[in-house]
Amino acid sequence: MDMEVHLSDKNLKRKYVATLFDIIAPGYNSFTYLFSFGMDREWKSRLVCEGAKRAVKDPVVLDLACGTGDLGIALAQSTRARLTLGFDLSPKMLIEAQRRLRTEQADMKLAACDMLDLCVASGSIDVVSIGYGLLNTADVRQGLREIARVLKPGGVLLNLDFYRPRGTAWRELYLWYLWNAGRLSGWLWHREPIVYGYIAPSIRGYLTIPEFEEELRGAGFAVEWRASHLGGGLGLHVALRI
Repeated sequence: MDMEVHLSDKNLKRKYVATLFDIIAPGYNSFTYLFSFGMDREWKSRLVCEGAKRAVKDPVVLDLACGTGDLGIALAQSTRARLTLGFDLSPKMLIEAQRRLRTEQADMKLAACDMLDLCVASGSIDVVSIGYGLLNTADVRQGLREIARVLKPGGVLLNLDFYRPRGTAWRELYLWYLWNAGRLSGWLWHREPIVYGYIAPSIRGYLTIPEFEEELRGAGFAVEWRASHLGGGLGLHVALRI
């Protein structure tokens, strides 16, 4: 498949990303930990802490692009959620999440659902969390509109994602590393270099952190807290639905 064509076409990207994540589901947690040099756990822990401070008591939590469920489980435990939902495009990721739920004796209702067309009622969710998800959607603006639709007024959005660094020199070095390290990791983990190699081209066509914050405001959110890492290549946001 032509990666550039699939990443730039909204209709093709959904299927492309779902296929990639079906492939990488086994071993995804170990890859994320090693690829981030262990920082992924710290980023998620900090995001959950900041989000929990702003959540209502006993919230309904929706974890989008839930993967194996680590972010949703941590958020549910931290907020003492009365109901936690986990949605992902990849059926195999949901299988891995179910295994994790059994191991950790946690409760999360799982479903295959596209964040561009969420299968929950408007104004029914208190907290939405996303880890590395919006980058992989076919339409970030539509994704944010859907999240705004399902959140109650004052509801909380937690987002952790990659972004395109603003500085040219650092951006090229950052993307060069992600391209080469991603392809090597894809081959070592799955004998498929492109399953992680696609990350760098995706980021190149994605938003900078300031551009993302403009999209947040346009969708009806106010940024409450932010943190930037890797020279603007990774960002954490907590935003409230106005």
